[in-house]
Amino acid sequence: MNADTEKNKPTIFYAKNNESSGASRSKHGNSNAKKDKRKNEPFQSKSKVKPDHNDRIETFKPRASKSSFSKQHSVESKQSRYKSSNDNTSPWQKKVRDNEQLPTFGYDEYSQRKEETIVYSENSCKAVFKHRRTAIVKLFIIQEMTYQFRELITWLVKQRLGYDVVSNEQITKLTQTAHHGGICLIIKKHIPLMLLNYLQANGDKIEDCVLAIDDVNNPHNLGGLIRSAAFYEVNGVMLRQTSLLDSGAAMRVAEGGIEAVESIKSDDFMASLDLFKQHGYQVVALLPCQVKSITSTDLRQVKFAKKVALVIFQQINMKLISCADVVIHLQGNDNMPALNISVATGIVLNAMQN
Repeated sequence: MNADTEKNKPTIFYAKNNESSGASRSKHGNSNAKKDKRKNEPFQSKSKVKPDHNDRIETFKPRASKSSFSKQHSVESKQSRYKSSNDNTSPWQKKVRDNEQLPTFGYDEYSQRKEETIVYSENSCKAVFKHRRTAIVKLFIIQEMTYQFRELITWLVKQRLGYDVVSNEQITKLTQTAHHGGICLIIKKHIPLMLLNYLQANGDKIEDCVLAIDDVNNPHNLGGLIRSAAFYEVNGVMLRQTSLLDSGAAMRVAEGGIEAVESIKSDDFMASLDLFKQHGYQVVALLPCQVKSITSTDLRQVKFAKKVALVIFQQINMKLISCADVVIHLQGNDNMPALNISVATGIVLNAMQN
């Protein structure tokens, strides 16, 4: 027989056959005495049994040879070395989680839904970190964006706040949009000011400008208005529903401008505009389009005061127009009679600055 065949031959275990041993029960004493002895003994060592080829119990495959064992050991050691070489203690080098990611901030709870919101896109998240980093609750980010936001991640680690490196699909599911830019922040909502509080803090300024936005509910138009306001250094934005500023779509279009202006809440625009007048503000109403029944002034003929409250309309409100000191419009043509409200506001703010 060949030596390799003998080496790979299966190992066989045997047990002693009591019947073939020829030993009688009387020779070993009473069986009951043996049972009592077994109960009293705490441990019984296994005695070596002489193998009998007629008493086969079970067969097992032969153990791996030394050569195959050494090969497997070398592969495992290489894998461990590769894993250790790729481990990085940097907090922004976490691996992407493959498991299903759920909003760990408890967004389904009423209290957190009332106090927290989602902001996404690169510039919006950078603006939150710059102006209001203490409002950050948690970060979700894809692997490709970790280096760009390494300062934010380092700050989160120092503050012991949570962040997850997730896939692009998981952020899309979380934000409910594909325009998230690979990053998403859970933040505390803005706390709006009442108009009296704003005027107490800014009423003594020589120059000031506030946008009074009436009935603009489209988040993209609202985000465009806030972006123009931040670009021309408008100090405040007054709305009836300041919660509209917490919309993820509005914050994305605003490109971080929401963090640069104060949000002012007003339930009564008529009373608010009168209060602005008492503090020396010029109330200017911008028509979304030219209306023949309303007397308006061309933008090039208007002289703006140093403190202005600019009223923006989505739908014309005659009561607010009656409170205005000046009503202006932008002259269009037959091809395009009016501009988007955010674009028109930017043109007016540019004229005011000049």
